[in-house]
Amino acid sequence: MLKLVKDIKDLPKADGRWLLIWFIIYLSFLLLDTFIPNYQGTAIIKYVGIFLCIVYAYQKYHSDTALILALLFTFLADTILVWTRYEIMGVFCFCIAQTAHLIRLNRRYAANIKLLVLILSAILLLALILKSPPIYAISCVYIILLVTNFILAIKDYHKNKANVHSRYGFYGFQLFICCDICVALRHLMMDGLLGNAMLPLINYLIWVFYYPSQVLIANSSDKKPTPLKRASTKLQKEPE
Repeated sequence: MLKLVKDIKDLPKADGRWLLIWFIIYLSFLLLDTFIPNYQGTAIIKYVGIFLCIVYAYQKYHSDTALILALLFTFLADTILVWTRYEIMGVFCFCIAQTAHLIRLNRRYAANIKLLVLILSAILLLALILKSPPIYAISCVYIILLVTNFILAIKDYHKNKANVHSRYGFYGFQLFICCDICVALRHLMMDGLLGNAMLPLINYLIWVFYYPSQVLIANSSDKKPTPLKRASTKLQKEPE
């Protein structure tokens, strides 16, 4: 964790304003969830925070199409899950986001995608045969994709420890896993399979892990970044 704090401090000075924005958003909804847990405006703050991750990635890593698509479908999934009741469609969008992450992480590691597709297809087929609820089938697909990406991020981290963006990816997916463990626990509690005494804490921890995971993943591109300060300076020097 101390290494992560140092990596964040080492962000380019041009990213300083973004670091301030991320911190304000994070601190704002954590305090609101702590002292005003039912305040509706908190959801909007979280929603804007996830959207700004796309803005940042597009501005700095606009050539990394896979990363931008992954963040975009993550944002779409959050939109569906927060503002509608189409839970299956939301998880499906998360699956597309994880597939985009798989494509970009696979640039450096020749993972057997064909085997993964066969495994996922077998799971869906088995779910249809057993007539299991669709949400469980699509959730299994999502979990496998997420765990695969986490494994790839770990491999990348151990191979490129000197690369700060590899470390951001490793920490980001680590927090993503923690978030989804909390989501799974919440579903088990709400379905009556576990006691719900800890439900308020679990709901709180979901966003404790989720938002920083997206910020870190937005900084995990292996593409050459566009210096934000240089880009703005160039715009200022253009003749009218």
